[in-house]
Amino acid sequence: MGKRKLPIDVYKSVSSEGFLKVTSENDDKSSAGKKTDPGSKAASLLLLLGTDEAAKVMARLNPREAEDLARQIADTRRVDAVEAGKLLEEFGDRFGNLEVRRARGGVDAAREILNAAFGTEKAAQIVAKAVPESSSKPFAFLNDLDFNQITNLLRKENSVTLSLVMSYLDPAHASRLLESLPDEERGAIVLRMARTEKVSREVISTVETTLQEKLRFIAKDDSEEMDGRSALADILRFMDLSDERRLLGNLEVTDPSLAEQVKEKLYTMDSVLHLRDIDLQNILRQMEERDIALLLKGQTEEIRDRIKESLSSRRRLMVADEGDIMGLVPRSDADAAVRDFLEKIRAGEEAGTYIIIREEADLI
Repeated sequence: MGKRKLPIDVYKSVSSEGFLKVTSENDDKSSAGKKTDPGSKAASLLLLLGTDEAAKVMARLNPREAEDLARQIADTRRVDAVEAGKLLEEFGDRFGNLEVRRARGGVDAAREILNAAFGTEKAAQIVAKAVPESSSKPFAFLNDLDFNQITNLLRKENSVTLSLVMSYLDPAHASRLLESLPDEERGAIVLRMARTEKVSREVISTVETTLQEKLRFIAKDDSEEMDGRSALADILRFMDLSDERRLLGNLEVTDPSLAEQVKEKLYTMDSVLHLRDIDLQNILRQMEERDIALLLKGQTEEIRDRIKESLSSRRRLMVADEGDIMGLVPRSDADAAVRDFLEKIRAGEEAGTYIIIREEADLI
C-alpha cells in the first residue's frame, strides 16, 4: 500500500508554477470554450482542503494571487456536496485522497486561512485589500447575534475590550450592554470610549479574531436545558410530607408564583398511582361519567387501568359508553379535565382528606 499524500504534498508535485495554474488548466479542459475564473475553483478546492492545508497552499502564493484568492473565498458562500463531488472528480488524479463534504466560505473563512498562512497582521492587510467592505466594519459578526448571545460572549471581557467592541457594536445592543454592567465598570468604559481617538488595525483584528474563536467554542457547547421546577418536584416527592410542606411554604413566602409552578409539577397524573384506593374512589365518586371519560383520553394504559379499577362495573360501562359517544376531543378539553382532577387531589391532600403515598414509602 502506497503512502497517502497530504494535500500540500500534492500541491508541491503538481506544477512548478503553482496551485492556480493547476485549477486554470483543469478549468480550460472542462469549460468547452467558456472563459471562467480559475480562482473560483481554486477557492472551492482550498475550502475542501481545510484550514491547515489550505494555509500551506496560500502561504506559497505571491501577494497578488493571495489577495485574488481571498476575494474568491469571501465571495463563495459554501461548497455543497454535489459541487464538491464534481470538483474532486475533476481533480481526481491530484486530490483523490480528499473526501466529499460540504464546506462554508465567506469572509470569516478567508480570514481564518490567511491568519494561519501569514499571521494576523498580514492577514488583516490582505483582507482589507481583497474585501474592503468587510474591513470597514469591524465586529460586524456581532450584529447578527441576539442580545443574550452577545452578553454571553462578552461577559468575562475586561473594560478595555468592552470599550473597543462597543464602539463598533450596533448602538441598540451597545446601550443595553452598557446598562447591564455594574456602575464602576460602566463608568470606566464610558471614560475610555470618550478618550479613545485611534486604535491600530492590528489590535482590532486580534480582538475580533479572538472573539470569533470564542464564539465558535461557545457554539460547540454541549450543555442541555434543565427544568429546575420539575427536578425540585421530583426531590420533594421523596421527602416526608411535613418537610415538603415546610419547604414549599418557605418558597411561597419568597416567590409565590414559583411555588405555585412547583406545586403544579408536584401533582401529575402519576399521582393517581400513589393515591390510596379509598381516596381515588371518593374523588371519582364526585365526578360525572363524561368527565371521567374525558380524563381518560390520552392517558397511559397504566393510569387508565388504575382509574377503571376504582370504578364499579356499572360505572365502568357507562364511562366507556361516554367515551365512545364523544369520540375524538380537542387536546385543550382533555387538559382542562386533567387540571380539574389534579386540583381535587391537591386540595384534598393539603386539607388532609386524601393521602398520597410518598415515593420513599414505595421503596421500603
